Amino acid sequence: MGSGGDWYETRVAEVAARYESISAANVNEWLLDILPPPPAAILDVGAGSGRDAAWLLSQGYEVLAVDPSVDIRGEALGLHPELDDRYQIDSLPALKRTLRSGIAFDFILLNASWMYVTPPDRQRAFRKLVTLLKPGGVIAFTLRDPVEAERGMHEVSAEEIEQLARQHGAFVELRRDGSDLLDRIGVGWKHLAVRVPDDGTGALPLIRHVILNDDKSSTYKLALLRALCRIADGASGGAKEGTDDHVDLPLGLVALFWIRLFKPLLAPDRMLPQNPVNRGHYGLSFVKPHAFPNLAGVPDNDLRVGMRVARDTRKALDSALRHACNTIVNMPAKYLTYQDGTAIFPVEPKRRGRAMVEFRLDAPYLWSFGTFSLPRHLWRAFQRYNVWIEPALVTEWKRLMHQYAHRQGRRIDDAALTQAMIWSEPVRAARIPSKQ
Repeated sequence: MGSGGDWYETRVAEVAARYESISAANVNEWLLDILPPPPAAILDVGAGSGRDAAWLLSQGYEVLAVDPSVDIRGEALGLHPELDDRYQIDSLPALKRTLRSGIAFDFILLNASWMYVTPPDRQRAFRKLVTLLKPGGVIAFTLRDPVEAERGMHEVSAEEIEQLARQHGAFVELRRDGSDLLDRIGVGWKHLAVRVPDDGTGALPLIRHVILNDDKSSTYKLALLRALCRIADGASGGAKEGTDDHVDLPLGLVALFWIRLFKPLLAPDRMLPQNPVNRGHYGLSFVKPHAFPNLAGVPDNDLRVGMRVARDTRKALDSALRHACNTIVNMPAKYLTYQDGTAIFPVEPKRRGRAMVEFRLDAPYLWSFGTFSLPRHLWRAFQRYNVWIEPALVTEWKRLMHQYAHRQGRRIDDAALTQAMIWSEPVRAARIPSKQ
């Protein structure tokens, strides 16, 4: 996040006086219905003269103000000395110092500061902001329209904020237009409040942590979570009541959805990287000769529960499912744990799957690979909040693939990548057949 470069550094006193000429209460009036009650923790990003941070502090909030400009901080402390140890130098997209503090915030304020984040940095910046929020927290944006390029601003839009929110498992809760309180002709403001949902069970924060913060040496953890999302959305009838407040799924069903997710990504004409070293099928534990690669010609929609499997595909699919089960058990399910080391997803694999009866992907066959368990509150979150969870998974998966490709000196066509991440479903006709 730039501060406008030389424009601001040579006009610090002027800029501070302009900010202070407007009442913080008036500027932030649109927030009154969504601000949490004091003493909630609030982060003011791009705090400038300290006007808003000082006002929030006076209302009883715990406040941390950050800005990239040393000079504007000095000016702010002259105006609001009470901010002394609450105002630090930091900036988007990294917010390194703020993240190192370990503080989680109930509310993050970006008053007229988002337009200083360059467009290529906004995905990363938004990710950092979400990471700093407590479950159920809010990020409040005020966007200037139009921007002034000579002051270091970049074009912004409410639509871009809404898209970023969807990609990070959040949603725009409030959107309003505002007038310019300095009465400048042609200047207007857009206000948006983005909330990170919380179902109250701890499920969404746990899922969000895995997506955004958990260490990942491959895309496997994301693949497992997305497979569970897709099962919860379209094959929840395959679940059974488990023990100790868990829900059980056929391990073969999880493996089947795993294969469907990876199949378009590893198509012969794409071969998208799933870890830092794999090129093509090399380096992927679930891809073995005469198994997964032999499914390339099988339509994705044929890999569904109840579908009949062609004779020439049966052996390859059976082997691919067993290899996928082994990978799921020994990698993502093993390393997705609570802080005490307990597995989030207990798995009981079986040595050998049951033969396909009539070459059909039926429930007994899929259960014969073993049992995959997940906490009931996570299962309900996947069912109820898939509309927020899956876009965040897809965004992070795409980010990792771009990162791996960059390390390998490769370039990925983003349009092809987006197409490969689409989950295909059979199209059902609802027309009444005409008489012949």
